Amino acid sequence: LNLSKRDADIAIRASDAPGETLVGRRLATLNWAIYGSAAQSGANAPSAPADLFERDWVALGDALGYVKAARYVREKVAPERIALKSSAVLGLAEAVEQGLGIGPLPCFIADQRPALVRLLPPDPDFSTGLWILTHPDIRNAPRVRAFMDYVGGELAKKRGLIEGTG
Repeated sequence: LNLSKRDADIAIRASDAPGETLVGRRLATLNWAIYGSAAQSGANAPSAPADLFERDWVALGDALGYVKAARYVREKVAPERIALKSSAVLGLAEAVEQGLGIGPLPCFIADQRPALVRLLPPDPDFSTGLWILTHPDIRNAPRVRAFMDYVGGELAKKRGLIEGTG
């Protein structure tokens, strides 16, 4: 939904540049890492990161091609090694869980799934800011301020999960 067109009052957005026409605050850094299926043999950490490129991968589809982790796969992984493309991050997590391939996932999703194992630490090149934003004209409205303060506080409690540090 478009905040500038008043389709919504508040947005929680993953972005490096949330837009000059919006106001809000950065809540955390949304980190991603490469994950594999815990049940799949050989899903443990590779002896060298280059070994990962010999495996099958799952990737975000073209509609999400702007996501840093999607660009990484597109630039580094041979097309014939991409077993599946998904238009949804949760679909990607399911595919990795089922052993269709390894792939980049947000830590806050993957670290809560026991069937997934982190193959490499979070990659700072994949990270982006997590923001809570609103239109400047309504930022001081009591309902908007109350919601932003509450949600911002609750998400701050989950910062370790969002950032992949615990």
